Amino acid sequence: MSEIISEQEFLELYDAYVGKIYRYIYFRVGAEEVAQDLTSDVFLKSWEWLNDAEKRANKSFENPRAFFYQVARNLVADFYRQKDRAPISFDEIADKSVVDKKAGPLEEAIKINEMDDVKKALQRINDDYREVIIWRYLDEMEIKEIAQILEKSEGAVRVLLSRALANLKEALSKKKK
Repeated sequence: MSEIISEQEFLELYDAYVGKIYRYIYFRVGAEEVAQDLTSDVFLKSWEWLNDAEKRANKSFENPRAFFYQVARNLVADFYRQKDRAPISFDEIADKSVVDKKAGPLEEAIKINEMDDVKKALQRINDDYREVIIWRYLDEMEIKEIAQILEKSEGAVRVLLSRALANLKEALSKKKK
């Protein structure tokens, strides 16, 4: 996809990724309205980029999902630089999408309790580790896609993910003691 895509193709990509991009941004900023605005900006900037031949010459659009996440990550960073705010903590975010609506009350309570433990542990690890864990296990991204977002080699991402999981495991074990 190195050449200009049609408006229809872009709308199909939008439909496929808007929910995941919104969720990623919402996890980072914690406010629905801001997340909606930044999500819109991701797709607006992406569309503008696709229609600017000069910019396209310097960057690839072979993996749209990785491209959209990279744009989102940059916009969130810009948002905090401009607003001089700290990212929202996981304790402040109620991720209701994790709970299975078909599960019974006991199963639901167990999942909520486990997710609370994971959220608290994620809060205690650094942002880079948190991000790579979310992308790999929540958003189910491939190592290659994460590498494209971070502009690192796949090997470097594997090392980062390994360290992130070790830190998360340590943070979870401290909770249980």
